Amino acid sequence: MNRVDAEHTARVVRNHPAFDTRGGRLAVFAYRESDPAGGDRIREAWILVSVLGWEERAAAIALDCSRTALRGHLEQAASRFDAIDVEALRRIVDAYRPGPMEDESAAPTTDPYRLMRWLGWTAVVVVGLEVFRRLVVAS
Repeated sequence: MNRVDAEHTARVVRNHPAFDTRGGRLAVFAYRESDPAGGDRIREAWILVSVLGWEERAAAIALDCSRTALRGHLEQAASRFDAIDVEALRRIVDAYRPGPMEDESAAPTTDPYRLMRWLGWTAVVVVGLEVFRRLVVAS
């Protein structure tokens, strides 16, 4: 996946309304689909738990694995990554300043139910006038 497509996918995933555990899961799946080897689950687990500070349960759900498997991934990550790597990635994440994302769609300036309300009030006035006419004729 080229950089432009990857950034667009990341923006779309990050803007997803359920971007919590489920959103993290979508981001992980998008990463795996973009990598011909299927992604690096050890690195994914390490980033979610050690760098981003996710709880075990949330990270396991996002990675679509058990907590035991997550702990195994983290044990393997301990030999690959150290505290300096964690601090460096945290600085990068903290320094990230999101820029303008997608152009937001303009909110509709007209009320979509305006016509229905107008017709409703017209019906109320017509019925009211008819009732008033019958009262006048009857008296």
